[in-house]
Amino acid sequence: MNFKKIMSKFLIMLFTVSVIMSMPVNKAYADAFKVVTLGADLNSKQKEDMLKYFGVNKEEANVIEVTNAEENNYLKDVASPKQIGTRAISCSYVEPTDKGGLNISTHNMYWVTQSMIKNALITAGIQNANVKAGAPFNVSGTAALTGILKGFENSKSGKKIDENKKKAANEELVVTGDLGEKIGKDEAANLINEVKKEVVKEKPKTEKEIEKIVTNITNNYNKSLSDEDMKKITALMEKINSLDLDFKQIKDQLNDVTKQLKGTLTSEEAQGFFSKLLDSIKEFFSNLFS
Repeated sequence: MNFKKIMSKFLIMLFTVSVIMSMPVNKAYADAFKVVTLGADLNSKQKEDMLKYFGVNKEEANVIEVTNAEENNYLKDVASPKQIGTRAISCSYVEPTDKGGLNISTHNMYWVTQSMIKNALITAGIQNANVKAGAPFNVSGTAALTGILKGFENSKSGKKIDENKKKAANEELVVTGDLGEKIGKDEAANLINEVKKEVVKEKPKTEKEIEKIVTNITNNYNKSLSDEDMKKITALMEKINSLDLDFKQIKDQLNDVTKQLKGTLTSEEAQGFFSKLLDSIKEFFSNLFS
């Protein structure tokens, strides 16, 4: 009798294991650590093209859409209707990691840069991730951050990002982009990063103290900005200051942005120098043999 009972239990256990093993594995869930956000107004082919660009398919990642209404929710108070547009086009690939910092790349975006996105993600509280922002054709990329942040929230271990952080991050992107049209994109990203670094470190108590930081750093960069620009930067820094960001926690990230941008700016300055030198040499020989 005991033998029959043992065999019976063994057969039941064997059957249960075989059923479990034969169940289909939901690969999307297994790989949901990777998220792709697609602009809701793209057609089917454009969406497929973006998935190919990101190197994933619908079975390998959590694929979600971002609507123009969602973009408007975060940009309506800081960007013009023209900047936001009426269609959701921008897409993103988000892969949170345990280390390695923020690795950002962009594709078909003429207004938003890698540094702008990186700065904004630091403000939003993101520390480590591989992020790609792109579109099937050339766009400003103003709304890219909305999709990126939605991607983080929908990743396997994603958590809801504080709404105030999301709004401040989106505003930072727009303010930096507007400033970049006047003084250069990398210069603008560097300036905003340095102001933010000082504000987060010093935690000023009043608007006047924030204005002083903005003025001092702007003067150090020898940039002549309009009163409107100064007000926009000050208003942005008031929002960032209210987030109570931990300077010790994000100091390395902020310094990393500074190093990267200094390398870019130094390279651009060198290119400009050699370009002028070449022009001078051409002019010299032109005059010599004329």
